[in-house]
Amino acid sequence: MKKKGALFPWIFTIAIFLSSFALRVDASPGGMISVGISTGDSKAAFSAKNSSLTLTDASGKKVSFTSAVQIVQKSPGIVTAGSTSLKLPVLIKSNGLVLWNNRPYRGYFRLIAEGGRSFNVVNLVGVEDYLKGVLKMEVNPAWPIEALKAQAIIARTYAFRSRNKHGSSGFDLCPTDHCQVYRGVNAEDAALSRAVDSTRGMVLKYQGAFAATFYHSDSGGHTADVASVWGSSIPYLKGKPEPLQYESPYSSWQVTLSLSEIQRILSSKGINVGNLTSLQVGSTDRAGRAETIILKGTAGLTTIKSSQFRTFMGSNRIRSTFFTIGGETPPMPLQSTGVSPTGVSKGEPVPLTPKDEQLLIAFTKKGVFNAEELMDMLIRPENRSIHLRRAMERQSGNNTSLASAAKMPTSFPTGTAITFSGRGWGHGVGMSQWGAKSLSESGWDHRRILQYYFPGTAIAKVSY
Repeated sequence: MKKKGALFPWIFTIAIFLSSFALRVDASPGGMISVGISTGDSKAAFSAKNSSLTLTDASGKKVSFTSAVQIVQKSPGIVTAGSTSLKLPVLIKSNGLVLWNNRPYRGYFRLIAEGGRSFNVVNLVGVEDYLKGVLKMEVNPAWPIEALKAQAIIARTYAFRSRNKHGSSGFDLCPTDHCQVYRGVNAEDAALSRAVDSTRGMVLKYQGAFAATFYHSDSGGHTADVASVWGSSIPYLKGKPEPLQYESPYSSWQVTLSLSEIQRILSSKGINVGNLTSLQVGSTDRAGRAETIILKGTAGLTTIKSSQFRTFMGSNRIRSTFFTIGGETPPMPLQSTGVSPTGVSKGEPVPLTPKDEQLLIAFTKKGVFNAEELMDMLIRPENRSIHLRRAMERQSGNNTSLASAAKMPTSFPTGTAITFSGRGWGHGVGMSQWGAKSLSESGWDHRRILQYYFPGTAIAKVSY
């Protein structure tokens, strides 16, 4: 009875955490994606190989060209194609591939007015062909096919979920990493096309809506909680350790920035602390990933999110928020708690003492455990000791003191420059591409990979 009583408040605490998760719902899909290839143009060249081009303007006027045409902005809402004036928007179609500025694309094009004296170039393309122009910009075609399939599914899901992201400019997605990098036919590859074709129409859904399938290059050993990066709460995007340790070209990195440059960049973003004298990591998540940065200057202190700081400094320099300041590269986080790559429990459960029970409750209230860990402990109470032991290791490097786990640095590094030493590359939310590669090399298929990085989602199929 005593043991049962000690378990009740912990279960109640878990119930509160599991009931607090929220979800955003999105619209239904269609078979086409519109990509704003270029914006604010005053001229553009279109051509077609072994075929003619047909242009149709807003009034229904049609004009054809045997192989190529130069389009120039003439006046607000009006362009010239050769010697013909056309009213925007203008559709450009061909029986074959259409080349924009000598770059081939599938589908067709639409020119739409942008401001008074320019137009946007928009490629309208079937989503499957769109993906074939995306994947090579995101993953290596030589990677195992199951990793490529996983990438195809989440890229397709991301495209559908993000439709109309740039609606105010007249298209769904842009061709940069603000959305997904897209290069048309020039980026197509036979292995990647097989991955797209073999997963045709497959997407990830959560409670009937398209899942938020964020991805990044390398998590550094532990993915990030979406709440720490973008402030939203999504149940399947909680930070979690990688199932396997792996090495990538981005496993560790280091960069040194001068305080004067950091100050100049921050000032341009409206963040001023006087003359910047130093900075340090403020808070970290349970894996050791920086969540906030404390800036110290002659006018005082201020704190900003580490993800915001990374964006300001440049994501190609501060490659992730998994970093330390003025020290060594953060240690590799532990592998996935209690689960091996084959699903076998790691470690032996032992009875919890009353003190352990109280520590378990304290860690739960503090948000140390992710949703997967909480659910496992709820279903299999015998595994609580394993999760508690690993939580203590994550929190304080094998120190069981909550005070030690919460301890923050008390002194700022000195000097005229700051060195950042980190792990991984990217925002850290969702699927690690290098992690997926390592899992596929260990025998995981695309379904299992996606279920690990997006727990609770399900693969569905859309038709078009």
